Amino acid sequence: MPRFTRKDAEALLPVVRPLVEDLKRRKAAYDRRRSEPVLREINALIHELHALGVEVKDLDLGLIDFRTLRGDREVYLCWRLGEGDRISYWHDLETGYGGRQPLDQN
Repeated sequence: MPRFTRKDAEALLPVVRPLVEDLKRRKAAYDRRRSEPVLREINALIHELHALGVEVKDLDLGLIDFRTLRGDREVYLCWRLGEGDRISYWHDLETGYGGRQPLDQN
């Protein structure tokens, strides 16, 4: 997966947000009534996000990560639907969403 700067990841959010919104809607529809066509649509959206370098972490939350370097460590920039146009959190590769920490607000 590519590495993103915060600026690059935030610049991609206008492209990523509608895909994640659609993914979340389709996942909810699939949960109500499982169907192979909807599952294929979900997988196609995940593939499209992966092609952009985005790692999909939780379909229900609309949670995605962007790999980045923080100092000399590889970590994730973490964003979820509803968090606006800025990425405000990061976490280690191993800790996941529960280990999110605020980014410096510069």
